[in-house]
Amino acid sequence: MNKSKESFAAPVVVLSAICLVVSLALAFTYKVANPIIIRNNEAVAVAARQQILPAADAFTMVEGIEPASSTDGKAAVTEVYSADNGAGYVMTVETTSFGGVLTMMVGVDSEGALTGVKVTEHADTPGVGTKDMDPAYLAQYSGLTALTSADNIKKETADLAGGGTFEYISGASVSGQAIHSGVEAALNQFAAMGGAQ
Repeated sequence: MNKSKESFAAPVVVLSAICLVVSLALAFTYKVANPIIIRNNEAVAVAARQQILPAADAFTMVEGIEPASSTDGKAAVTEVYSADNGAGYVMTVETTSFGGVLTMMVGVDSEGALTGVKVTEHADTPGVGTKDMDPAYLAQYSGLTALTSADNIKKETADLAGGGTFEYISGASVSGQAIHSGVEAALNQFAAMGGAQ
């Protein structure tokens, strides 16, 4: 009977020791890696802001704003960064797309014109929903100061800066509408912050 308890206790002690060592190793790795991951993520975000609002020199987060949303309620601004030189703003927007939450950045210059749109995170179907995230497609938002049909991308008739009218991608209307709503939320945020000065 005593030998049976010893044979049962030995593996439990060994497994407990292994778990303790592995937990300590993971905690140490997290402590070392986490600050590096945070710095890398911030560097990627700063580069994206600079790409969306190239006239900006540096950015400062705007604190204490009331987040604006789209009229359909599916998109809302989560962060606003102001260009230190007054060139405009870059807003982070979360919107609801086919695959779930879609995160994007939208640049608005000091006159209220869109300077760029970039999807930074999504879970949409590659090849279908992601067509709306192509930089060439998103470029048609640049220069717009308003949307004529924010709640329905299929009815958008805004005149583009380079001429022509807005074109949506058929077959990907859920992700296209999600991006469209996100752009509207950013424009609403700009207006709520006082618009063009």
